[in-house]
Amino acid sequence: MNNINTETLGWNLIGWDSDGQASHITGLNRVEILRIRDLFPGRDDDFLETAVHEVPPALYSAMQSAIPHLEFREGLEYQIGGFLLSV
Repeated sequence: MNNINTETLGWNLIGWDSDGQASHITGLNRVEILRIRDLFPGRDDDFLETAVHEVPPALYSAMQSAIPHLEFREGLEYQIGGFLLSV
């Protein structure tokens, strides 16, 4: 496990449009990340906190099963990643 204080982290699922604009952003919390992190077996971090991870359409259904409020919009490419919260 990395020495990361997850109390100071936030996460976003970001849908990018064809112009490279963040068109759809959903904030996620630690509990939600714990529900989906195993869907990303190639990760080298425990909480998807040290890199941006691509979310292929093949994962959409599994992610929505784990986090029902997630929405994926057609025509967008999704990524998920962590960031430090302002303190």
